[in-house]
Amino acid sequence: MNKPTQYLLVGFPYSGKTTLAKELVKEFNFVHINLDQLKWNLGYTDVGDDGVPDEAWKKIFNKADELVVKYLKEGKNVVNEYAWITKEWRDRARKVASDHGFETKLIYIKLPKEEIKKRWLENSKTKNRFHWPKEEFERMFTEFEEPTANENIIYYDGDIPLKDWFNKNLF
Repeated sequence: MNKPTQYLLVGFPYSGKTTLAKELVKEFNFVHINLDQLKWNLGYTDVGDDGVPDEAWKKIFNKADELVVKYLKEGKNVVNEYAWITKEWRDRARKVASDHGFETKLIYIKLPKEEIKKRWLENSKTKNRFHWPKEEFERMFTEFEEPTANENIIYYDGDIPLKDWFNKNLF
């Protein structure tokens, strides 16, 4: 059996990270850690990331780190979902796994910015999911650091059926 791996799901809000994570759980029995869910568990359900105090973020990341290590040690692949917009954040998440002898791969859901903005606009009307405040949403486009080749990237853009993509890229 292969050693378990942490997979960071990287991409803008509305890119399909949660959808892909749910498929990884359903099809391959991955464990899903969603930093937004950990944020909501602490009661921050109606605010963007800017509305969460630093002390709460420390708790959120500590809990996520604890869960990543626990599940990897149990032999489970982990899909760790967050925007992971900076390389510094991604490096921090990788270090958590590597400090315990586990590898991290990055799944970058790369969609055109126009599509992301269209989905945000649609959600502003339907409110089918948490709606990012406009200022934070727009700032993500300027702060996002595109993953580089040395980050062990697997690209996902939805062009091929999920099962084919899984088989080609994950196993």
